Amino acid sequence: MSINGAKGEMELINSFQQGDHKALHQVYAIYQRPLCFFTEQIIANTMAAEDIVSDCFISAYQKKEDFPSLNHLKSFLFTAAKNAALNYIKSEKRHHDIHHLLERSADKLAIDVENAYIRTEVMQIIFSEIEKLPPQCRLVVRMAIIDGKSAAEIAAELNMAYQTVLNQKAKGVALLRNNLLKNELISLPMLLSALILLQQ
Repeated sequence: MSINGAKGEMELINSFQQGDHKALHQVYAIYQRPLCFFTEQIIANTMAAEDIVSDCFISAYQKKEDFPSLNHLKSFLFTAAKNAALNYIKSEKRHHDIHHLLERSADKLAIDVENAYIRTEVMQIIFSEIEKLPPQCRLVVRMAIIDGKSAAEIAAELNMAYQTVLNQKAKGVALLRNNLLKNELISLPMLLSALILLQQ
């Protein structure tokens, strides 16, 4: 979900601070998916990641007056998710005696978190660019890249010829690459990560 410019962001954060439920739902729509993606990369548990993210939104709403901008709110949400994810790992260590997690150093965890954040930003960029593709192409690329489905699975689900799926995916990936390369706002590390992801 997108916001139209700085004015739109200011209106949204003002409404959020005032406790407007529509604003809460809009903020949730913007950040829930990337936060779940980010958290799941750290803890490798989809359901637990969703629970953590839900708690983060509740916490943010309870502190709604503390966020002067959408960036402050986003920063809080990601920091809260990171801290909760690390606490989850500590809890898993205690309750399940996961030895390989016990061996992971603080530095390794910090690197994992940073990489997870970069991958999350990359996926947000790709999500945004996919929405700009032609309808059929967009559907195929979304299923292939976001859902991780094979060409055969997509062909079966969409009742589409296998070769058509391959053609639509190739067309979509080519358009995505071109759009990403033209986007001057993307940093080089994120651009490289996105292009590598599209090669898979």
